[in-house]
Amino acid sequence: MPKKRFTSQYSKPPSTVHPSLNSTATSSSSSNHNDVHPTVNDLISSLRRSSISSKPAAATVTTPTLPPQIRHLLSQPETPLPRARNRRRFDANGRRIPPGPAPPRSWLEGSRYDPLAGRRSEEKMLPMDVRHLPGLPAEERKGRSLQDTCLREMARQWEFVREYERNNLADLPSGLRMKLLSCIAVYGPDEGVGFEGLKNILILPPLEDGEKPDFEPGERNDKIFRIDLSGAIGTSVSFKQLIELIQKPASPTDINLQELSWDDTSLPQSLSPPIPNLTHLSLSHPAFSISWPRLLSFAKHVPTLTHLSLAFWPVPSLTPNSRTAVIQSAHGQEIQYGGTNLYSHSLDDDFAEAADVLRRLADRLHGLEYLDVTGCTHWLRALRWMGSSTERYVDWGNQWTKLRVLKAHSGIELTEQSEFCDVARFVMAHREATITEEMLRWWMRRNKILGRPVSWIDVQKDDWEVYKHLWHGGGKEDERKRNALESLGNKDFKGENLWSRPFVLDPLASQDDGAVERMSFWDQ
Repeated sequence: MPKKRFTSQYSKPPSTVHPSLNSTATSSSSSNHNDVHPTVNDLISSLRRSSISSKPAAATVTTPTLPPQIRHLLSQPETPLPRARNRRRFDANGRRIPPGPAPPRSWLEGSRYDPLAGRRSEEKMLPMDVRHLPGLPAEERKGRSLQDTCLREMARQWEFVREYERNNLADLPSGLRMKLLSCIAVYGPDEGVGFEGLKNILILPPLEDGEKPDFEPGERNDKIFRIDLSGAIGTSVSFKQLIELIQKPASPTDINLQELSWDDTSLPQSLSPPIPNLTHLSLSHPAFSISWPRLLSFAKHVPTLTHLSLAFWPVPSLTPNSRTAVIQSAHGQEIQYGGTNLYSHSLDDDFAEAADVLRRLADRLHGLEYLDVTGCTHWLRALRWMGSSTERYVDWGNQWTKLRVLKAHSGIELTEQSEFCDVARFVMAHREATITEEMLRWWMRRNKILGRPVSWIDVQKDDWEVYKHLWHGGGKEDERKRNALESLGNKDFKGENLWSRPFVLDPLASQDDGAVERMSFWDQ
């Protein structure tokens, strides 16, 4: 069998002659080749030759350095300072940039071979309505005014507005600034408003000469009580940065008493936080790595909060990354590291850790009147979980006594093309909300018997009857979806203390020999 022969390819470019040495040869041969058109390689070679400079390169001058004492004796000039590095150490959101050169654009965009990259971008959900959090004034034109159109356009171009209008955003009226934050959450970028953008909306930038304004930031924001950080919390705004805007600044310890004067009317620092009267806060649609312990630490700084949105938050847990972690005991036995494992909710019916986290949150936000847990059906049972006498849970008789509205929507919008699994999730979410409502009624009757104050809590659920016109075709799959939806009209799952036990979606009609399919929520 003959051997394969390969032609060696050299990547080294051919050597070129300096233009000063090649001028005579070029002029003599140009008359003979006037009729020949230059090729692409000839043009590239000529560009390479023309790019070579005929001037010699400047020699690098190295200035020797001397000790300061010898330099003064010899009357030598001072050593010049090194050139300042103008690289920014913080990005647009206030986060510290890692050292080293900037990463390539391909690294930032992600690999096309990563199967989870596209899924994460598709699963990134944002609020659909500007008024998902109460607090905005009522409108007559319902978003069709010129003002609303301008705010939506500012939200769509937020990256440009944040940079070029940062000196003017804080001058807007308080109502417009609160509404602008909600427009950014709905129509703005996926990462949200950003910490620098939030500061530009709330705080005026320093003056050109470095002086501070005569008024405090809290004086301009005393009418701002509603902050919408949907989609931004955990992504472009952290809890630590948010605490800086709501916490009263600490008093300085290095005050020189000799520099103080009775004639000085200016204050050395602000006496109030930038947001002094925060009562409405939306933390919905957080990042995938959101932390419940950080929320508990943040809740200590906002005891006056009355309206809170935790829509689409994960299961309450103190160690969410330790579900599969175990530790080895001295006797060789494996012990679960965290408070929740992979089977705690599905098989063991154990919501002890989630209920304890919610109990801690209720202790810190005792004045809460509105709580939004839309899209949290998978841990809604933790609100009504009651374990043994030694385990801690939310005591609705002593905690959240001022709560008036509990919004427990499914976060699912059904269409004609919806799959059966989406319909089953919608049905289970509606049943979870209904059973939670029964649990709250049980607590009301219990408080009345014990002589405690009784308050009604309105549990807001999805209106399933708006989807009754769907799936009226003749197919078996359409009938299956319709039967699952119409099962919400049957209240057989309600009753005395039925909310304390797990339940399944049963029955689901099937057309195969009259069999009845049993399908639990976790199988969906």
